[in-house]
Amino acid sequence: MKELDAWPVTGMEHAPPMLPASATPDQRLQRAEAEVRRLTRCMEMKDRQLCQMRKALAHSATVHYSFEDRLQRELDALRIMIPVNGFQEHCGKFASDQPEEGIVVKLPYVTSILSVLFDAMCTFWADGDHDHPPKSATVAHAIDDRLGLSSQQNGEASRSGQAYASAIRPDWMKEADNRHHCRPAGMR
Repeated sequence: MKELDAWPVTGMEHAPPMLPASATPDQRLQRAEAEVRRLTRCMEMKDRQLCQMRKALAHSATVHYSFEDRLQRELDALRIMIPVNGFQEHCGKFASDQPEEGIVVKLPYVTSILSVLFDAMCTFWADGDHDHPPKSATVAHAIDDRLGLSSQQNGEASRSGQAYASAIRPDWMKEADNRHHCRPAGMR
């Protein structure tokens, strides 16, 4: 970035004064050639400066998007960071209090993975907007962060996180985006 702050001025000397009318054509030609060389050097220098600015802009954009992605992942992870046994309070109500708002399932126990999945369901799908659903990648990254799973080398969520996110994706959403083509029960 230092190079962009200190614009080099070499080769940017002022144009020579105009030749008098009595100058010979050879003198005028030499002066014109010198001016063309000077302007060519100026153009080359400006091209180098533009290239440096493009590189700086590309670097800034890359850093910005990387930082934004990391912040989004942290925010998504914080949305579901609650105690393992606290998923019912996270939804804001007990399922038994308002049966029309949820489903009551009695389980013999709840694993940490199930707790995280219930939390993610409440966080991302409880008040889901049918027109603007959360991205599967966002849900998968949040599950990865909560479970301590590592992302893939290409930056995508882990395969487990993707599978868990798909498992909690509402059926109406799967049907709407035609991701899962189910065969009728009689043809299985």
